[in-house]
Amino acid sequence: MTPVAVVFMILSFVLLWGGLIASSIFLARRPEVPVYPPGGDDPEGEEVYDLPPMRDT
Repeated sequence: MTPVAVVFMILSFVLLWGGLIASSIFLARRPEVPVYPPGGDDPEGEEVYDLPPMRDT
């Protein structure tokens, strides 16, 4: 392998594994969102299971 290919391979390994390690540490420190933003709930009386079934015809 050429030196340029080795450098790019090492750079990609560092980027990939560094992101995996950083995301694992972040999830270990904050496993859940403490407060969700407003507006994410379904309106009263309009539940998802009240919708008619979808048919793929």
